[in-house]
Amino acid sequence: MEEAKEIAQDAYVKVLAVERQGSIGSLASYLWRSALNLMTDHGRRRMVRERFAHGVRAEAEQVAPSAEAVVDARQRLEIIQQAIGTLPPRCRDAFMLRVVQGRPFDEVGREMGISGRMAKIYVARALAFLHASVDESAPRGNHP
Repeated sequence: MEEAKEIAQDAYVKVLAVERQGSIGSLASYLWRSALNLMTDHGRRRMVRERFAHGVRAEAEQVAPSAEAVVDARQRLEIIQQAIGTLPPRCRDAFMLRVVQGRPFDEVGREMGISGRMAKIYVARALAFLHASVDESAPRGNHP
């Protein structure tokens, strides 16, 4: 109903926008033809929007993770969060600066008062520990 009202209003605007009304033989015919053209345009736009929306929904369904994958990811995240809390302080600091904040190793080293090479070693130790923590908590036969 709203779309029909909008089309009628647009058609009347077209008729009113005609500069010389005498140049049109029949204003009523012009109004009807304008309304039909506008209705066709609206219909085409609606079809395009619907096809686009359908495509987006279908694509989203294809990439949406399963409920099991979401639960598994949440469990892994909890394990990682707990494991980060148990890291030795230097490994945790280097990990947070490098991995979480994305800083270069040289900058991590300067901030911690160590060399960039030592920062790499601390981060490597942290990553190995976190990886082992996730592996230990995974059910047997269900390794990623």
